[in-house]
Order: sequence, then structure tokens, then C-alpha cells
Amino acid sequence: MSTTQPGSCFDEALKAIRRHIMEKGNHFERGPAFEAHGKVLSSVKQTADMYEGMGYAKLMEFGNPPVYAALERGHREIHIFQLQDPCIQEWIEHQEGALSDPAMRAYMLDKSGLTEKDLPMASKPRRYHINEVDGVFIVSTEDID
Repeated sequence: MSTTQPGSCFDEALKAIRRHIMEKGNHFERGPAFEAHGKVLSSVKQTADMYEGMGYAKLMEFGNPPVYAALERGHREIHIFQLQDPCIQEWIEHQEGALSDPAMRAYMLDKSGLTEKDLPMASKPRRYHINEVDGVFIVSTEDID
């Protein structure tokens, strides 16, 4: 019989995702924020469904309603989420700040219970583009040549 609590499963999944995204050698870029005159993207679920319709395979989705989804097509990953942490949201939305800010990286590692020693060097470094559409964040990847 497992003693794992549902919250701890969520925390462990989030820790694994952060470990993957924050691997050494990855680079982050801010894309444009998009706001329509009405809600274009209303939720993680609706956005994930839209990407599935474009041929992406859903790798994972968690939360009820979903708060995070990861999809993939070829070598391209899509991570979809709605931010719960106001500090991280401010960091992503702050246009003048660098996404590679060491203080923010340390904050994210600490929140995940990780250290730099826990992070491997990315086997294939990736460039992550972070865009916001109506409060839904979409992080897409491409390999760095």
C-alpha cells in the first residue's frame, strides 16, 4: 500500500519538470504577450486541446482542472500553465529583467527543493520561448544549434 499523498505526487511532478527545464545549457527568451478584446485562451485544458488539434501529442496534464500540460511534436516541446506564484509571474512579465537572472533561478530551484548540483547538463540544449496569452503561459522549445 502506497503512502504517497496526492499533493506530494503533484510536487514531485513539478520538481521533475523544473529539473528538465532548468538543465544547464538551456536558454530562456521572452516572447510577446498577447491580449485580445475577449478571452482567446481561457485555460490550460483549452490550450492543450488546441495544440493536440495541431498534431502535438500530450505527454502529461495534471490538476483538476489542469494547471499544467506538456505536449510534443517531433523535437518541439510545448509547456502550458497558469502561474500560481506571484513572484514568478512578476519575473516573467517584467520586460526589463533577464530571464536568466541568477536570483530568480535560485528562487525557482529553492521552491523545487533543488540545487545546481541536482541539475544535469542538457544533452541537447534548448531555447525556451515564453509567451502569455490571456493569462495562459505557453513555453515552446527549439534546439540550440
